[in-house]
Amino acid sequence: MKKYFFFFCIILALFGTYNVTRGSSANTKVINLVALGDSITHGIGDPAKKGYIEGVKVKLQDIQNTPVKLSNFAIPRYSTEKVLEQLQDKSINTKIKKANYIILYIGTNDFRKSASHQFNPLDVKKVNEGKAAFTTNLNKILENIRKNNPEAPIFVLGLYQPYVEYSNRNEILNTIKDWNHGIVQVAGNYDRTFFVATLDLFQDKPKSTYFSDSLHPNPAGYTLIANRLSEIIVKEISNKSSWNRNHSDNKQ
Repeated sequence: MKKYFFFFCIILALFGTYNVTRGSSANTKVINLVALGDSITHGIGDPAKKGYIEGVKVKLQDIQNTPVKLSNFAIPRYSTEKVLEQLQDKSINTKIKKANYIILYIGTNDFRKSASHQFNPLDVKKVNEGKAAFTTNLNKILENIRKNNPEAPIFVLGLYQPYVEYSNRNEILNTIKDWNHGIVQVAGNYDRTFFVATLDLFQDKPKSTYFSDSLHPNPAGYTLIANRLSEIIVKEISNKSSWNRNHSDNKQ
């Protein structure tokens, strides 16, 4: 009898250790946030190098009441071609597979290169050719991300118009609108992929208030982007929660 009691105590001890381990694992759960892009997502123009992405991370932590682990793979001067090269990296794909939220903000350098960094006048033919290459690459990027992670929402940010000092700024504005329309069309091909507009954030506002140089936002400008993106993310979280509740109610 003592022998059986001894074995019973061992089983209880093992089961208790298993439960403690499971409990500690649950308490250390984190949200994985992955960002891809260029100097804007990298945070150039912000002395603290936080950019907009840090504001989104903090907001996500607050509303989910869960630690957020940020993997920011954005690199200054990157274009869609460079992001496609990045997606050949196994370590980056591993992060994407584990991601709960994915942010993609790319295209500024594609646009600038297509214009040969010459905005007045714009070479319309070259810019249109650049747009075609850009949307093709963007589609490949999203396709790659979705192969690695079919579930996580992807937030694709649109381009803004920082070239307000040029006399043909309205032409540039309409051209960027056209590029943004291309982003909307590509994003629409994928489930749970959301376009986030930035064009209106800086329109008719003094550039010196929101930009650190001719292209990059300053902390105030990045805050505008962070707030806009956070609003879209919060809306998606709310919609998902509502769907889950309704789905659960329908099963009862």
